[in-house]
Amino acid sequence: MRLEAHFRFRALTRSRTIVDQHGSEGVTQWQHCDLYSLPQLTEALQGCELGIYLVHSMAPSSRLMQADFEDTDLLLADNFIRAAEVAGLKHVVYLSGLLPQGDEPLSPHLRSRAEVEAVLKSRSVQVTVLRAGLIFGPGGSSFSMLTNLVRRLPYMILPAWAASMTQSVDIENVCDAFECCLCEPEQWAGGVYDLGGHEPMSYGQLICRTGELMGRPIRTVSLPWHFFALSQRWVSYFGQVPLALVRPLQESLLHDLQARPNPLLEHLRPRLISFADSLARAVDVDGQPLPNPRSRTQSVDQQHIRQARRVRSVQRMPFPQGWTAEQVARDYGVWLSRRYRGLLKVETDADGVVRFCVLSRRFVLLGLTPSPYSEQERRCAYYITGGLLSRQVEPPGRLEFRTFAERGCLIASIHGFAPTLPWWLYASTQARVHLMVMRAFGRHLSRV
Repeated sequence: MRLEAHFRFRALTRSRTIVDQHGSEGVTQWQHCDLYSLPQLTEALQGCELGIYLVHSMAPSSRLMQADFEDTDLLLADNFIRAAEVAGLKHVVYLSGLLPQGDEPLSPHLRSRAEVEAVLKSRSVQVTVLRAGLIFGPGGSSFSMLTNLVRRLPYMILPAWAASMTQSVDIENVCDAFECCLCEPEQWAGGVYDLGGHEPMSYGQLICRTGELMGRPIRTVSLPWHFFALSQRWVSYFGQVPLALVRPLQESLLHDLQARPNPLLEHLRPRLISFADSLARAVDVDGQPLPNPRSRTQSVDQQHIRQARRVRSVQRMPFPQGWTAEQVARDYGVWLSRRYRGLLKVETDADGVVRFCVLSRRFVLLGLTPSPYSEQERRCAYYITGGLLSRQVEPPGRLEFRTFAERGCLIASIHGFAPTLPWWLYASTQARVHLMVMRAFGRHLSRV
């Protein structure tokens, strides 16, 4: 651990396997935490002074994910910085991505990174942003994709996106930047710093240079078209990276991404590791990328996720100006009762318990109990505590409405929902109906 002489760490993870295997190792205490739960996250951050935010939500966290990573990233960033503020953190360092220097429209991946930066900086906690492109080191998806392509394809057709400029950096130099920001906050805290340790080159040049250094020269043919749909699949297959990760990474290559000169990068220049040395340090003698430190636990975690049979559904919707989260939640019940009049009735009793009923209130499909952690203005949350469609589990599932007035949107989400129906039947019926209903509610809010 690079910083063990300076700090003690509390590492938050959704993986119970990591906690069971590692617990407290040296100066690091591993703790299980659901980052989608604001109360749980706030409790987990108690006693901490500094935060390192490395969260990105492209990998599924539930058996069924009805969500775009942009929306889950927004929700997670807001959870973290609000919890950090309540817990009294003084400084947070976020690892973001390089952004283009012009005013061109951003790809979803880069747009999400920029949005997370803005959300983290929106509260009273001081936030430092480090921006990096492709990172050479064990476990990096983009690096593994690059080296696997080189190892498996002696001939490559390069679509137009491979001509865009990119700039990579060694993981050790990224750690150097974190060390500077955390150990010398008076000099670096609150800034935005691009990191780029290797010379800029196009992605096609990156492939060829990697092939030369690995003793696997690549012959290429460049085409003037992007071929996104086709190239995503062959990059996923030959790069041995999930398709869900390939698409946002590939779309980012529509932009020229180079590190802007900045004081931190100049400070690190004497320690910057060259491209050739970075590659040699990140692969084994056969050219295989060094294993992901998490590879031993990921398969077990995926099995646990599958067995739990939980659902996460996150939708971004238009925000009616001047409304509160409580108004949105109340309007949702009124809208459902009106839209499905005669079939569905949503009622709220004196204690605030909400019931979704069918057939003249004879059957309760879902029962929702208000969360004590709700806020009238920004966040209205309920625990899913009953009904024919929901299994009783611990912790219970949650329905939440959260407003982002400054971004002109709100997030409607369900977390940890455990359906009663057999999974195959739920996935083909109730899950699709829920998504259809939430999209219709979003259209209703846009008219409001």
